[in-house]
Amino acid sequence: MIEAPARVLSVEPGYAWVTAERRSACGDCATSQSCGLSSVGKWFGSQVHTVRIRDPLGVQAGDDIVIGLSEARLVSAAAGAYLIPLVCMLALAVLGSEVGETEAAPALLGLTGLIVGLWWSRRVTTRGRTARRVDQPVILRRQVALDCSISVGPAGRRSAA
Repeated sequence: MIEAPARVLSVEPGYAWVTAERRSACGDCATSQSCGLSSVGKWFGSQVHTVRIRDPLGVQAGDDIVIGLSEARLVSAAAGAYLIPLVCMLALAVLGSEVGETEAAPALLGLTGLIVGLWWSRRVTTRGRTARRVDQPVILRRQVALDCSISVGPAGRRSAA
């Protein structure tokens, strides 16, 4: 289960509207200063998403919570989003190289395959997404606020025993 912190914005019977910030992992590793991907990640910044999810815990507005998403579902969605366009592009490019005598045919058919694959991937990954529970994040637990305060008392002297 992939976990992320979130905050409850509002509640309705059985559901909660939560907001979570999507951040790039870039910047957290030791090579972030010299990594090109880290620089690209900084351009796009973080994005805040609001989503309605089932509330089995009875959370209240303003609560800090931890939400989770199935790793298997995330991997299959990513595979569909990347593999469908790639396979369509390659299939039509190969078809273009068999049919056409110039280099334009594979290039144009490959581009057409990519566009069709992107359209098909979006259609497959968004169809009925709200109806399927397995695609939705779940509230795992309330975020526990840690008290990190340090109380400093008066300096005491050791007594001789």
